[in-house]
Amino acid sequence: MTTEEVGALIKTASVQVRPAEAFDLFTRNMGIWWPLATHSVGLERATGVEIEPGVGGNIVETIADGSTSTWGTVDVWEPPNRLRFSWHPGTPPEEATQVEVFFHQAGSGTTVELIHTGWDRRPDGAAARSEYDPGWDFVLGLYAEAGAGRLTG
Repeated sequence: MTTEEVGALIKTASVQVRPAEAFDLFTRNMGIWWPLATHSVGLERATGVEIEPGVGGNIVETIADGSTSTWGTVDVWEPPNRLRFSWHPGTPPEEATQVEVFFHQAGSGTTVELIHTGWDRRPDGAAARSEYDPGWDFVLGLYAEAGAGRLTG
């Protein structure tokens, strides 16, 4: 598969909270559930990650020495329904992919749909997509655990 043929990566998760709470958990409380030790620039030296709210807000990782790494920038902020941001942790901003997250009411909970596109912007697009496929499953699993109150940071 060439980079030009790499399609969207689509993942879903169910959380046991309403969309507004699910949106807040994903955005304002990302540091609670994001697995920094394995899925960050600083790895075991990472101490936090946050999404600055609103369009133009950055997704920023903080490392133990006080340095930071910008993972992306929010370009759509529509609580409690939708969020979209560029995504380039550890890679140059010009190679950023795009992540869009939808929050759909599902009974008393929320179905969260994550769509990751833009692999053609990366020289390793097909390989990166292959790595993100199980990576998003793991990350969204932790997010769902946090939404169920079983993960507290």
